[in-house]
Amino acid sequence: MLRAVAVALGISLISLLLVAPAPAPSYDPWAWLLWGRELAAGGLSTVDGPAFKPLPVAACALLAPLGAAAPWLWVLLVRAAAVVAALLAFDLARRLAGGSQLAGALGAAAVLLCGGLPAYTAAGAEPALVLALALGAAAAWRERRMRIALACAVGCALLRVEAWPFVALAGVMLWRRRRQDRALLAALAVAVPAAWLTPELIGSGDLLRSGGRARVPNPGQPALASVPGIEALKEAVMLPLWPFWGGVAALLAASIRAPHGTARSSGEAARRALVPAAAGAAWIAIVALMAQAGFSGEPRYALPGAALIALSGAVGLARVATNVISIPPWVIEMTLVALVALAAAPRLADLADVRSAQAYQWRLAGDLADAVDAAGGADAVLACGRPYVGPLRGPLMAYRMDVPKRVVEPDEPPRPPGVVFRSALSSASPAAPDAPPQFTEIARAGTWQVLAACDGAPST
Repeated sequence: MLRAVAVALGISLISLLLVAPAPAPSYDPWAWLLWGRELAAGGLSTVDGPAFKPLPVAACALLAPLGAAAPWLWVLLVRAAAVVAALLAFDLARRLAGGSQLAGALGAAAVLLCGGLPAYTAAGAEPALVLALALGAAAAWRERRMRIALACAVGCALLRVEAWPFVALAGVMLWRRRRQDRALLAALAVAVPAAWLTPELIGSGDLLRSGGRARVPNPGQPALASVPGIEALKEAVMLPLWPFWGGVAALLAASIRAPHGTARSSGEAARRALVPAAAGAAWIAIVALMAQAGFSGEPRYALPGAALIALSGAVGLARVATNVISIPPWVIEMTLVALVALAAAPRLADLADVRSAQAYQWRLAGDLADAVDAAGGADAVLACGRPYVGPLRGPLMAYRMDVPKRVVEPDEPPRPPGVVFRSALSSASPAAPDAPPQFTEIARAGTWQVLAACDGAPST
């Protein structure tokens, strides 16, 4: 019964991700959607915006012909990836724990509730995709379906550069084992870097623009700390729910027991269960080293590694439930589930805020289309002057007006001639940007106020 409850809890968490409200993309996904649409139309401008990521932009290019459906289809795709990641985590944890359903359920919960994964997934960011592909690669590798494993690994490498060392290691192993795939591996070794660099060269004229953009951290990120690498590690440690660290400790203890008899077999099983944690720790170390080298090091980048550590921790907790012989197993299981539930309570409570934030962002995006129409349409806005919009709304504005992001100004103070689209970034934040006296209101649409000053004079 207890295991059934644990499985039901995992299914409920998946359902919460699926039924999250209107799928409103966040900053980076709006840029991917914009670039995907440009790519589908035969052009590309990456002069402004976040770092370019090949796989999301390619997927958004395929969605572009669907028009207004493309943004919410992209977000639903990412949410589906979170479900796939949870199911793969369930299967991997169950296998590593010798078939324990409890381990599977805890593994799924460990991944889904790692750090801010629900919020990132709800807004269409990439961590869930990275996890789904990484776990898919592991599952395919275990079943000796090497080309599927390679495809998943390459997908990871087209989402995050932190995956490159792992993919390179897998490539070396395949090179030695599968002579028939050497031409494919050589082609991929060239194609993956080219997929990152060539679009930037075409779209911005700067081969390394994405790398430079990644060195501009948002406020509060580890790169701004006195020792960025240490700060990145501290923040990464906080991502898994704390009981799963206890599970990792239990596996470490079991892995170093005296190698004889049943203890040896148990130690080998524990070492196998630590493989995801080892890969996760290496991923986090790469993020920390990059932070020390000037990249932002934000927790989102470390999240895939932290989720793998949590998955191993879930296996460790399940092993504790089966190895303590002085207490009935159901008592241990209930205690462990209660501990995980207690640790998860704040993050489960945050799901209400995720829903509320998504609802507001969906409204903000929909109202902006109405605001552009109320201002006379994109052509009329551009004829008046430069469109101004608040910080972190540049890709959304460019997407709604169907122009390159460099055409709109999200950061500089407005000045005539131009049109100011003023809104609050969240329901709790003040409206921005502030317009000087030359600008007068010409329209309102829901969450947006539109002010204009054409040809240097107030609009009438």
